[in-house]
Amino acid sequence: MPAPVELAPDYYLTNFLALVDFVMSRYEGLLSAGERRFYADFRTLDVDSQRLYVRLLPRKGVPSSAGSLFRQRKLAYAEIGDLATAADRLVETGLLQRNPPLEAAEVLPLYSKAELVPLSSAPLPRSLKRPELAQALLQQGIDTSVLSAEDPLLAVQAAEHFETFKLCFFGNLNQDLTDWVLRDLGLFQYEQYALDCHHLPFQNRAQIEQHLRYYDCLSVLDDILDSGAEAILTLAQQLPPADAADATLQRRLDRVRLTMARQLERLEVLDAADQLYRLCARPPARERRARIAVARGDIDGSLSLCREILAAPLSEAEEVFAESFGYRTAKREQRPHGWAAPSCYQAPTETVALPSAAVCVELIAAAWLEVDAGGPCHYVENTLFNGILGLYVWDIVFAPLPGAFFNPFQAAPSDFRTPDFYPSRRQAFEQRLAELDCENLAVRVWQNFDQKYGIANPLVAWDALSAPLLRLALERIPAAHWQALFRRLLADIANHRSGLPDLIRFPDAGGYELVEVKGPGDRLQQNQQRWLAFFARHEIPHRVLHVEWQAT
Repeated sequence: MPAPVELAPDYYLTNFLALVDFVMSRYEGLLSAGERRFYADFRTLDVDSQRLYVRLLPRKGVPSSAGSLFRQRKLAYAEIGDLATAADRLVETGLLQRNPPLEAAEVLPLYSKAELVPLSSAPLPRSLKRPELAQALLQQGIDTSVLSAEDPLLAVQAAEHFETFKLCFFGNLNQDLTDWVLRDLGLFQYEQYALDCHHLPFQNRAQIEQHLRYYDCLSVLDDILDSGAEAILTLAQQLPPADAADATLQRRLDRVRLTMARQLERLEVLDAADQLYRLCARPPARERRARIAVARGDIDGSLSLCREILAAPLSEAEEVFAESFGYRTAKREQRPHGWAAPSCYQAPTETVALPSAAVCVELIAAAWLEVDAGGPCHYVENTLFNGILGLYVWDIVFAPLPGAFFNPFQAAPSDFRTPDFYPSRRQAFEQRLAELDCENLAVRVWQNFDQKYGIANPLVAWDALSAPLLRLALERIPAAHWQALFRRLLADIANHRSGLPDLIRFPDAGGYELVEVKGPGDRLQQNQQRWLAFFARHEIPHRVLHVEWQAT
């Protein structure tokens, strides 16, 4: 990993220019006239004016109808030589507005209590809190222009245009220029993957507008959820239409609709919740509909949904739900025909009493196993199997599929944690798994371990993968076990990459064993139970170790 570097004083401007230039070079034809003018105007500015605008653009000024507000006299940036002239130039260009016409209520939050007291036309109690003081001044009808006459107010303009640039660059409006800072400081390295026009995530302006509309709805979602069923249903109508060709938008709409439908359930507006769930293509939409059906007394409808899930489950968790919920519902309603009790696997279990220490229970258990059973024992949890998979399929993870990569600063393709990840790369994954043998696995893993070390990969936690651990795992674990493990991980990467056993031990006599450790009061989670049942089906050695503390 490269040594950290000291950032230039105006590193933020360099990053801003890289972002807008990147978007212009790839999306110019999809940008509006206003967005292109924003870019052109900014590019004509002198460097101090550019610095000032980029300093103010992401800052949280006082929100107003004219844009984020700042007091010019309060601004001070060492790298900007003549801030007043820079502000004048931005005002001339239209990227800042000076002293915009505003209501007094929008202006007062910019000033301290000490600054506001002299504005009162009548004596006021000193005990007044700032909000009460502001309210009293508003009732007096004060003229706030006296405040800005000698201390100009600046309102940032065209921020909405930069939102489009951010969307096109990041693919979302949750990220910001911090990604560059982390890279420049040496904290993150990113894989180099192709970013050409043939793989652009946005192919037309309508797509961009739909995503911007989605984020407009998302920005008010939390407030709407607390505002009652009518407000939720109104927001649902404002969501953009789903686009079968835009899987990213479909996933985002699903998440919002699932959230809104779940709140409608809590409000007992079940019909509306059910209708929203029907628009969702992802779990747990069918699960929630099955539960709603039971709540409405529609047992046949609920059992039919459970059968539909079992016929074509979208995830293992959804399948487990349908087996369990369908069986319990059928049994309770005395309709047991066709519903068998779900199997419940009991893993080999041992309980030991150990002295407590100032480290986690997993490390205590690992130390005990090394002494009691012999052979090295490593605390790996979810890092080992995920990491070796990431090293084995590195090139497939970073294959430049359409819509997978928006910019050079992604640790993962945009669909990595979605059900689309495996199907979109099915042929490549299937071929790689078919080639898997111990020799082929070791060659690819060591090659990528040496060549890619330190580069961000969503499956690889570099600090947890030591060379001795990798060597033992690759030598001791059979190819059939690797293949089974990799297939399960890839089948549902979002859910299956967690819940793996805490420890792996390598007995002196050979082989390996996975050990799930449970301390006092702890018990197995559902995803852990599913992993243990999987190990049993594939004859992967495993056990559960319950630790109790020795009496002192």
